[in-house]
Amino acid sequence: MRIVHVLHEFPYPANSGIRCDMGRRLAAFAQLGHPVFAIGWLAAGEVPVPEDVAAFEALTDERVLLRVGAGTAERLRRVWNLRRHPSYIAARIPPKAEREALIERVRAWRPDLIWLEGAHPSWLALELSRRLGVPLAYRSHNIEFRYVAEQARLAPTLRQTLALRAGTWGLEAAEARLHREAARVFDISVDDMAYWRSRGLDNASWLAPQPDPAILATAAAPDTARDIDLLFMGSLSSPNNIAGLEWYFDAVHPLVGERLGAHRLTIAGRRPPAALAQRVAAAGAELVADPRDAAPLFARARVMMNPILHGSGVNIKTVDMLATGRTVVTTTKGARGLPAEVVAELRTADTPEGFADLVVEAVRAARAEAGGADRAALVQRIFGAQAVADALAEVAA
Repeated sequence: MRIVHVLHEFPYPANSGIRCDMGRRLAAFAQLGHPVFAIGWLAAGEVPVPEDVAAFEALTDERVLLRVGAGTAERLRRVWNLRRHPSYIAARIPPKAEREALIERVRAWRPDLIWLEGAHPSWLALELSRRLGVPLAYRSHNIEFRYVAEQARLAPTLRQTLALRAGTWGLEAAEARLHREAARVFDISVDDMAYWRSRGLDNASWLAPQPDPAILATAAAPDTARDIDLLFMGSLSSPNNIAGLEWYFDAVHPLVGERLGAHRLTIAGRRPPAALAQRVAAAGAELVADPRDAAPLFARARVMMNPILHGSGVNIKTVDMLATGRTVVTTTKGARGLPAEVVAELRTADTPEGFADLVVEAVRAARAEAGGADRAALVQRIFGAQAVADALAEVAA
């Protein structure tokens, strides 16, 4: 099957949940032998490093990178597009000459399927599907209008709050349209899928996120490498992750210190703001900013935690943490969207006392070389490339 893969953004480095999900599906398409024409977006000023460009090229037969512009002309075009489209979608509608050339290039490539990652680039994906007469498969990463509204509520500055609120205008209708017009929707979350079904939009199947093979391999990493007692890794610029870490430092970390004593806590992730960096330092923890590769940090960890309190979809980091075989301590929000047999592998608590108890118990067990689990078979069965093959077969049926 010849697949046009319309990406929410450039998927490398894989330092956020959506980038991980997109990049691993791109790798699954390649592993399954499907030629891919990838279309992605770069942020204003974003310049990929050569290693990331090489990784992208290795998995794609054809590729085009567009840009979410920040110049005056781009802003004016985005404002004009806001008459009919939500802000994030409006930002990814290419200028007419550019999009017509791209559509003709894709037509000449003779695709069998348009695979859309997220709602933001949906205008181009729908246009390609309509103009070329090719079915559209939509990968839903979140209930986006709810997710963006929640991020706006948690945003630390008024400017961020207003920008995020503006992004919600018209987004619910745009998502519903995708559910109606796509040949098939592949939802990341069983909970989100149930929500859309309650709205009468019964066109979705659950497609689990794929694990990182390098992270999966850390299950066999030697115990002598495990010098981090407790690790969190995730986007440190996301308001929901920041709120979860603030809860941990305010309410849980003091309890862990009292009960466990000295321990090494590492917080790692993309674009940490100065205020969060100060919180980490004040807690005596280690901050690893913008790591290029998660696997080495995961290999060093004894216990993983994800103290998230808000959000929708599925936390990719929870799946990655599970794949290591380490004990994973999270909240019920951190377990959201996953099937029951996967949730059973997590340790969950929503109160500071309960969360602290689970962390202390897990770290003590891990220090005693206990408390891990071999989940390789479970992870491969539910989250492996075969799930992508089954999804493509659904569309082709």
